Amino acid sequence: MELKYKIAGIVVKPHPDVKIYLDQVIRTLEGLGVQVILETFAAQMLDRESAIGRKEISGVVDILVLIGGDGTFLSVAKEATESQIPIVGFNLGTLGFLTEMSKESIGPSLVEIFTNHLEVSERKLLEIEYKGETFIALNDVVISKGNISRIIKLLLEIDGFKIAEIRADGLIVATPTGSTAYSLSAGGPIVTPNVNGLVITPICPHSLTFRPLVVPDHSTIEVRQCTEDTDVFITIDGQTVIPFSYDGLIKIGVHRKQLKIIVSGKINYFGLLYEKLNWGFHKYQ
Repeated sequence: MELKYKIAGIVVKPHPDVKIYLDQVIRTLEGLGVQVILETFAAQMLDRESAIGRKEISGVVDILVLIGGDGTFLSVAKEATESQIPIVGFNLGTLGFLTEMSKESIGPSLVEIFTNHLEVSERKLLEIEYKGETFIALNDVVISKGNISRIIKLLLEIDGFKIAEIRADGLIVATPTGSTAYSLSAGGPIVTPNVNGLVITPICPHSLTFRPLVVPDHSTIEVRQCTEDTDVFITIDGQTVIPFSYDGLIKIGVHRKQLKIIVSGKINYFGLLYEKLNWGFHKYQ
């Protein structure tokens, strides 16, 4: 039996029940003849030793198997993108758009992934430039206030054109993948992953005439911070938080590489929405 992937890295979320599923993943993969490499926390849960941290594991494996939630997924997305290895996520929670496979399906799903050619979905990422540093986001970059009693003022430009002076609690720029995250909660549209666009969503805008925008993904989005005497922050994928200084400029575009996600062959994207967003009472067909 020829294996699609021969070395698997295992990343897990700290969770009371994770050890049960971690044991199952290891038994299944080793039974297939796959070499298993555990990141540090996963190794500690099994009283094993591992010097491979979450940031390094993508560089030494063919595939990442993740047990946790979307936050855990986002924590390894950058490195997996740079190494161009796929990620498969098994969800421990209830929502999980990125970790779309259920923990109950671990055994049969892993056999199918490692012995067959399941679909790999390639997802665009944001590239964010601020003060000479570059950051990558799979879901979104959020500009928001630190003081809950004040709104902030931002200047939005796209491809050099002045679009709006926004007074709001903040602004979200999201990929199609990230359209079901914070942007959706703020009233933004759901955009399917294969759409070549980016979503710009205001957070509680003072002017109700400024609505969410979908722009081509070859656009260059620039946001200038125009609020004095108020703490404003840039949050990247919910993982990295940076102070956004007065008159500072953030530039956002699409990263040159895409992230590879292994998706279930049993349900399409609309079925995933149906299931995760509770759009009906009957099983999706």
